[in-house]
Amino acid sequence: MSTLRPPADGLAARDLDRHLINRAGVLVDADALVELPVTRLSGAAPVLLAAGAPVSATIPAPLVRLLMRAGSMAIPCALVTERLGLGVTGMLTTQRVPNVWSASVSTGESRERGLNPYRAAARALSLPVGNCLVITTEVAAHEAQAGGARRVLLSHAGSLNVAARGVTGLSEREYGVALHLALGHSYEGAAEQLGCSASSAANTMSRVMHRRGLTDRTRAIADLITSEQLDTAELRAALPGKLPDLAPCDHQVLSLLATHEVRAVARMTGINQDTIGGVITRATTAIGARNRTHAVVMTLLLGQPSTATVSGGAR
Repeated sequence: MSTLRPPADGLAARDLDRHLINRAGVLVDADALVELPVTRLSGAAPVLLAAGAPVSATIPAPLVRLLMRAGSMAIPCALVTERLGLGVTGMLTTQRVPNVWSASVSTGESRERGLNPYRAAARALSLPVGNCLVITTEVAAHEAQAGGARRVLLSHAGSLNVAARGVTGLSEREYGVALHLALGHSYEGAAEQLGCSASSAANTMSRVMHRRGLTDRTRAIADLITSEQLDTAELRAALPGKLPDLAPCDHQVLSLLATHEVRAVARMTGINQDTIGGVITRATTAIGARNRTHAVVMTLLLGQPSTATVSGGAR
């Protein structure tokens, strides 16, 4: 679990802008707003506070000041909340930070679709999650970092502290193993390239998967790519210029494998679970990929989203 760095009383006001520098967006966990005590907000009307008007009441909490500053710098903000609806709008008005949100994302819906909610929020802003400042609680910091967030602030009662980096960075060995797997090598092939044993390469990848809460290497590699933990330029250099022709159903299967287990892909596409393996093998062969992981990487980096809908499959 992430831990707080000193000072314990939070970041000084002069430090707030520093965390917005080079950040294209701000992602805020709604739980961080719920914790805001009324005494740390302001007696001003919400619209005045959002506009940064001077007030005679108490100074707003650092979190509120940072959101106001982001608004003045035209940095878009997305809200990450358990569920969307009228209750969220009311809560935001109560917490005196209206009119700063460019998008809202439901954590529940994101997880059901196999997406990290913070990465989904970044997508809602059309930004890479690594380019966003994330403000969340200590409980959710691990999920934010696992989603690829590079700068995370923890909010406690409106005070902000820098989250210790615990899960995003890859060691040199971890990066090497993941890169070779993304290129379609087996553990034996990756080990040969790195000068280690196959069991060592497998154990290294197992640790990466465990940290990211995933149980298969294909999804783990896809997660590293989408969270910008692997150099896609290096991967693209080893791939053909475009994805070979692929049937819409096969394209959909490979795309879904980036975020879902095989069983879930079969259910979502309507393909019989006994035949989904054959569909994956057929699609992998059709695009000249070395294995399933390589096929998913090719689809992620080269494939265009299919506009066709699949209303059934092989039975």
